[in-house]
Amino acid sequence: MRIDSDINEILHAGRGAYLRTMPPGAKTFLSAGCAGLWYFEWIERCYGKIPLHIGLEYYSPKPEKLPDNVRWIENTCSDMHGVDSASCDIVFSGQNLEHLWPNEIEGFMLEVARVTRAGGHLVMDSPNRSVTELLRNWSHPEHIIEFTAKEAAELVRLAGFDVKSIRGIWLNRDSDGHVIPFNVNQPDWNDAERLILAYDRPEDSFIWWIEAQRVDRSPNLNAMRKLIARVYSKAWPERKLRMCSNVGSAFFEGDEEWIAGPPLTNDALLFGPYMPLRAGRYRCTFEVSSRGNTQAYFDVIAGDQPIVINSKVINLEAGKSTISIDFELEKLHFGVQYRCLGRGGAGFSVRRRVEVEEFDVPAYP
Repeated sequence: MRIDSDINEILHAGRGAYLRTMPPGAKTFLSAGCAGLWYFEWIERCYGKIPLHIGLEYYSPKPEKLPDNVRWIENTCSDMHGVDSASCDIVFSGQNLEHLWPNEIEGFMLEVARVTRAGGHLVMDSPNRSVTELLRNWSHPEHIIEFTAKEAAELVRLAGFDVKSIRGIWLNRDSDGHVIPFNVNQPDWNDAERLILAYDRPEDSFIWWIEAQRVDRSPNLNAMRKLIARVYSKAWPERKLRMCSNVGSAFFEGDEEWIAGPPLTNDALLFGPYMPLRAGRYRCTFEVSSRGNTQAYFDVIAGDQPIVINSKVINLEAGKSTISIDFELEKLHFGVQYRCLGRGGAGFSVRRRVEVEEFDVPAYP
């Protein structure tokens, strides 16, 4: 579920190459999200020296020894009250949109429209849901929802910008619609080919890159809210279903995929979706099918150094059964996973889908 070092370096290099093509000569450059000193060094290396670089960051601490041209603002990107209206030549939102909840997306787009001068530019890039929803065993612990390139372009337009270009980084779908495995060194695809061909195929690429210009058009708040709600209503259910498996073998019953675990396994037959969940009460439900009497372990964990939120050891009898785990979160948690593990007995199968219900979790309009 993690991006290996080789592909991470390729994606970063591709983004750096596009930074070099942004409109030159910006006097005031705002970065929405800028974790670390390396970030400002990267922008200067790829784009050039900027008289004033405003870094807006909420989750990472202010780096020591920032360059003299950097002004650091500790705040969320949906609240830019420390930035003057119509003061920015370029606003860069790099790998940021996918980390925002719907109300934050709305606030962010309104603030970007406010702080960007007439004729100034908004540049955004983000993973593309047209691709990420098709990948196997991939997820990110802090991603809430990902927009498609088409959805992102409409969002930008409704915020008062005209889209000037949409490009892709790292081709993940061929011309016949077949998914190309995410990582590097695929048998039928050269890595350079995947970078070059992605340029004008953003909907088939892992990352879309949008450049847009601020025009004399006020943000359409009502239409923007409807778009965000529509995207969220489609993307959030899909986000909850990104379940992974590293052991066993897959088979289908109708349209439903199952994972058959070998006897005596102690490994996780199913885990995921490795995602953020807000404070509230939840219930996750597994469906399993046992070949005989055996034992299985189910739990809910969160974080890179995972904490166990709740768990169950279940004695399974032959046949199908459903296993539910209720759990409560007192605050936002990243990297939440639901897992099903064998306990060394007779083999059993688990459906590659975990149903998740939400209780007392604020709904978004």
